[in-house]
Amino acid sequence: MKRILVLLGMFLCTFSFSFGQSAYGQTTGEIAKGNCTSCAASCQKTIDYCTKKKGKYSEASVMNSLKDCITACKMTSDFLNRGSVGLQAKTCDLTVQACNECAKSMDKFKTDNTMQACANECRKCVGNCQKLSTNK
Repeated sequence: MKRILVLLGMFLCTFSFSFGQSAYGQTTGEIAKGNCTSCAASCQKTIDYCTKKKGKYSEASVMNSLKDCITACKMTSDFLNRGSVGLQAKTCDLTVQACNECAKSMDKFKTDNTMQACANECRKCVGNCQKLSTNK
């Protein structure tokens, strides 16, 4: 009985260890895809927020930078999902540019936590997409 328990314990430790490693085994592409998805969602929430706030928040330059970022992030995520190696570097270039522009636009609202959170998501996305872009 003791041997069975020891073997069962060893099996469970090995099994849980192999599951624990999967989170650390993500590729740069998988991380970038996750960043793109999070960034697009953050930008969409920020558009909703800006629409309610009105005024300088809903100016065309602010809204367009958010929409451009969403479009670029979704496109890059789609290319990364499909493994389109020939095009993913080019879409990452575009996403880096769109996210940088969006973050710059959000930085105009230095005291607004929602706008700064969006800018931070954009910068996080830039960090990983830049690793996959042609302009490294």
